Amino acid sequence: MSPRYFSLTIQYFIFSLLVLACAQINKVYSATPECKNNLVLSTTSNWFPYIYKSENQLYEGFDLALLRDILNEMGCNLMVVQYPERRSLFEISQGRFDIGLGASKNKDRIKLHHYSSPYRHEVNRFAYRNNDIDIAQTKSLQDIIKLNKNIAINLAGWYGEELEGAKADYNNFIFSDSITKRLKMLYYARVDIVVDDELVLCNELERSIYKGMTIHPQILYDTSIHFIFNKKNISSQFVVQFNGILERKRNDGSLAEYFHGKGTNNCLS
Repeated sequence: MSPRYFSLTIQYFIFSLLVLACAQINKVYSATPECKNNLVLSTTSNWFPYIYKSENQLYEGFDLALLRDILNEMGCNLMVVQYPERRSLFEISQGRFDIGLGASKNKDRIKLHHYSSPYRHEVNRFAYRNNDIDIAQTKSLQDIIKLNKNIAINLAGWYGEELEGAKADYNNFIFSDSITKRLKMLYYARVDIVVDDELVLCNELERSIYKGMTIHPQILYDTSIHFIFNKKNISSQFVVQFNGILERKRNDGSLAEYFHGKGTNNCLS
């Protein structure tokens, strides 16, 4: 090896180290203030396949994987805390949690939270017992109400203006934050329908020990889904940076990859 070649090699090596060091410095200085501490996500941990606890008691799911990857790029660490969903929404409104997932937009939430760009679409339908001919023949929410049927729903969820309006006037809503409990109540005829995201319903019915229930073809509500950030703890600049990474994933096609695989095979096909 000639002295000149050796010298060029050393210079290139030193230059590479300098570039790497600068990149790390830029990463530190570009990190948002929110990332100095763990960001707290409150979850029910029972909303398969979007977020759930695995057999190893680890948090997994489509939405959670996407959230973690974006935060990792921002230099943030995520801590997951489990609460019932109704309690979670209260806690985040009080500034005790930073992030929520699987959120649709409504005027009350917009007052309290920053919203990310939409990251997936949600369709809300309902499950019912196969032998309930009256429910099978319904074509609208009003048909169900006229039949005086009991409706199991998550009180903290948002299922569109029509259903939210019905909550104020119709006394036959039964509230439970666990989809597993709601389907158990349906099986034992304590309620007549269970409202939720269609993919969640489909997976719970496939995995349930309780049989004889199915999903009605009627769509109650469909909407875009977002991450939400507590305005008390999270700045709008943070959300802009978060959305930039989310939009890049959408444009390069990697966003769609988060919502395939376990939980979608043979479901609603």
